[in-house]
Amino acid sequence: MNLAYSSLACPGWTIEEAAEAAARYGYQAIEWRLADGETLEPDASPVVRRRLRQASSAYGIEIACLDSSCRVTQGTPEERAAVIEAGQRMLDMAAELGAPFLRVFGGALPTGTTRADMLAPTAQVLHTLGAYGVERGVTILLETHDAWTRSEDVLDLTRAVALPTVKVLWDAHHTYRAGETPAQSLALLGDEIAYVHLKDSRLLNGKPGAWTYCLLNEGDMPLRTICTLLKQGGYDGYLSLEWEKKWHPEIEEPEVALPQALPYLRDLWRQV
Repeated sequence: MNLAYSSLACPGWTIEEAAEAAARYGYQAIEWRLADGETLEPDASPVVRRRLRQASSAYGIEIACLDSSCRVTQGTPEERAAVIEAGQRMLDMAAELGAPFLRVFGGALPTGTTRADMLAPTAQVLHTLGAYGVERGVTILLETHDAWTRSEDVLDLTRAVALPTVKVLWDAHHTYRAGETPAQSLALLGDEIAYVHLKDSRLLNGKPGAWTYCLLNEGDMPLRTICTLLKQGGYDGYLSLEWEKKWHPEIEEPEVALPQALPYLRDLWRQV
């Protein structure tokens, strides 16, 4: 079991501080989403790219994944061409960093369209990016998110792509809060899952759509069940803590969340 954390957790840290903390707390890898507190975009400078490589190497930390902001569901050919161009540039960066994965989002459905309308054009975008990823040695990860949160919809999309370099990033929080049990998600996605995001939250006043993030094992996410099913299924990829401090500044500081999560996940995986 390999533990990583997303640099979303530490918007106030430099690249070097994020890598040093990963090593100090005992994480094997880091998932780069932020660099010096800012989201990584296709135009990231050569200096930033060099620092990402050097900092990870200096502290003996693997780069688990490079996270993009690309949303592959787009309504027009021009928009699809633009996201392909951005995705290819991010794939170039991932290859330069030695990252095995590039995360993309499905995105929202354009106004006036249905998921059925967008299945083929979205699959074509992913196919183009996946084929480019073959050349770069990088696998595309489609996150369970936005209009493509339900496992059934994600599976329809990856089957339409039909490339081994397009896999699924299972954000177990998103599918669970959308109404799926972990068993339902894994029964559908199975071997399509190449990467996993974990986080915890608790419902507010028992309302299904109202919840707040909290430290692992302080909420009502079925983390033990998730880990049990993954382990029973032979999953051997990364478990990545996605502590979204960048988007939710009110949650605990990274100095609290990162060292708290690692021993909990390590012990949980050992027990299940």
